[in-house]
Amino acid sequence: MTNESRQRDAMAILAAIGTGSIPLHYFTADARWWWNGGLDLTVPEFLDILAQLHGQMTDGVQVIPGLVLAQGDHLMIEATSDSPLKDGRRYNNRYIFLFRFAGGRVGEVREYSDSAHVLATFEL
Repeated sequence: MTNESRQRDAMAILAAIGTGSIPLHYFTADARWWWNGGLDLTVPEFLDILAQLHGQMTDGVQVIPGLVLAQGDHLMIEATSDSPLKDGRRYNNRYIFLFRFAGGRVGEVREYSDSAHVLATFEL
């Protein structure tokens, strides 16, 4: 798998976050989604939480990618979000997403963000 194809898949995953669901074909069967706020989930467990977040927003979490760095089987994307919530507030955060690829699919996503902002904004 090339860095270009890894980047294409990672960008597609970030874009799919805005829909409230991410196609599982991007991930290995045992893929994990880790978040610095204290979660280490299977991808289906993460998708359940994503659906809860999506339900509180007018148009889902719009992740805007920025800097992309690649090394070996890892791809790092710096990103931001700015999304309106149904109650009139806004969710705007900064992220680092670290993707680890295995066998041409994503084996792990490590999401770093302002966890205090997430917990203060959303009802989980």
